[in-house]
Amino acid sequence: MSDTAAIVTCKLLDTGYCLAREGHLIRGGARRTIHCHSLVALLHHRDHGWLLWDAGYAPRMLEATRQFPFRIYRYLTPLRIDPALAVVSQLAGLGLTHRDIGRVIISHFHADHISGLRDFPEAQFIATATAYDYIAGKQGMDAMQRAIIPALLPDDFAARVAPLPAFADAALPGLGATHDLFGDGALRLVALPGHARGQMGLLARTARGTILFAADGCWLSRSIRENTPPARITNPLADDVRAVAATIAHLHTFAQAQPDVTIIPSHCPEAFAREVPRWM
Repeated sequence: MSDTAAIVTCKLLDTGYCLAREGHLIRGGARRTIHCHSLVALLHHRDHGWLLWDAGYAPRMLEATRQFPFRIYRYLTPLRIDPALAVVSQLAGLGLTHRDIGRVIISHFHADHISGLRDFPEAQFIATATAYDYIAGKQGMDAMQRAIIPALLPDDFAARVAPLPAFADAALPGLGATHDLFGDGALRLVALPGHARGQMGLLARTARGTILFAADGCWLSRSIRENTPPARITNPLADDVRAVAATIAHLHTFAQAQPDVTIIPSHCPEAFAREVPRWM
C-alpha cells in the first residue's frame, strides 16, 4: 500500500485540565502549580472512518468523584472541567456526532482518559488485554487505588471492548514491537508500561507529519529530552516504578533516533501550548 493511502487526518482536542505541582511531575521541577490538560486526538482513516485516541475529561467526572472513595481523585488532581470541552460537545462544531465515531482507542484506564466513553454508545473500544484484565470488576477502594472510576465505563463495556494481545508487529527504535491497527502502517500501537498496567501509545502518520501520542509514558516533554523520571512522591501512583523510568528512557532513545516525529504526552503544558493552536 502506498504512503499516501496510509496517512490519516488528525485534530487535537483539549478536554480540560487538572492542577499539579511541576516538582512532582519531574525530578528537579519547579515548586509551582501548572495546568495539565487532557488531550485527545480525533482521527480519520480513509478506509475505517472516524476514531478517537482516548476520550478525555467530561462533566460526569465531577459527579463520579463527588463521594468517597473517588473524591480522593479530585483531591489529588483538582479538576477544571468545562462541559463545552467534552469531546462529544466539540464534535458538533466539526459537523460530526457521536454516531460518526466508530472506535475509541484507550491508552489506559485512568479516569482522565476515559471520562467521555459513555458519550459514544455505538463505538467499539480498543485496549490492551493486559489493561482490561487488570481493571475488570474492580470496585470501591480497590479501584480507586488504581485510579480507576468504574462509573465512567459504559454498562455494556465488556461487550464492546476488543482486547489486544501482546504486540508482535514491526518494532520502533527504543520502544519495541508494535501493533499495526489496520495493517497499513497508518496507526501503530506500542507498549508504554509503568504508569498504568497495559498502557500503550499511538504512532500516527498524519497529514501534518508523524506523531507519537505518548499518553502518560511521561507527564512532561522535558522528561523525554532530559531522560528524567517523576519525583519519588509519585511512586505510589505508579503501577511499576522501574518501568516508568525505563519507558522514559526508551522515549528518550526514540526521540533521538526519530527527531522528525512529534511526541505529545497527554498532559504536558509545553506540548499543549505548542500543538493545540496548530490544530484549531
